[in-house]
Amino acid sequence: MFIPILSVITAVFATLTILLRRKGKSFEGMLCKFISSFGFMSMAFIGFCYRIDEADKVLHPFYFCLVAFGLLFGLGGDVLLGIKEIAPKYKTRLIALGTFAFLIGHFFYLASFYMAYPRFSIIPYIAAVIITAITAVIMKAVKMKLDSKMFALSVFYFFVIALCACVSGYMLYLTRSLTFLIATVASVIFVISDSVLAFVYFTPVKRKNPLVTIELATYYTGQILMASTVYLMK
Repeated sequence: MFIPILSVITAVFATLTILLRRKGKSFEGMLCKFISSFGFMSMAFIGFCYRIDEADKVLHPFYFCLVAFGLLFGLGGDVLLGIKEIAPKYKTRLIALGTFAFLIGHFFYLASFYMAYPRFSIIPYIAAVIITAITAVIMKAVKMKLDSKMFALSVFYFFVIALCACVSGYMLYLTRSLTFLIATVASVIFVISDSVLAFVYFTPVKRKNPLVTIELATYYTGQILMASTVYLMK
């Protein structure tokens, strides 16, 4: 019962973050964002505590650790991007550092998939390369404001999140498990969220509020889903 309640509380603070950001209250929105990120981690920790006492011992402690580290680096990314809202002087540097923190977090998510089902295939990697190549062409076509280093980081970042979606989707195809159904939905949502975020940060879009709302809503949904896999793993 506690997990659903915590999920609702986290969702409430996530919603407050979106509303406050839309009203231009950056500092208050940043605080709610931090609380939401802490909520994701709390869901994973409490979910692990519930599952570790179960007789079937389905949940591997390392799976929990990998997801928890992914959420932790997500929190780090949130902190860095949150500071950007109140310290615009360091915006470019903070965006790069935040992107790097999220990147590490997605590596942990990817590792958690292999921990849950240690089966390697080249197919997801080929699919991720193709998707990333198409995305890189689109980024050039829409003339995103990125220097060469940030462009390289962004392309590599997109490759990693696309790979997470492809690997989890492939494992869902093989296992038909609830864990990979949730992980695949979360991974696809992360791809959508970060794609929207790229347009917010790197294109001269005039009306950014709707895009920010979409980005935050999808990001929070993805994090909640990833945290819930710890409790719902079958």
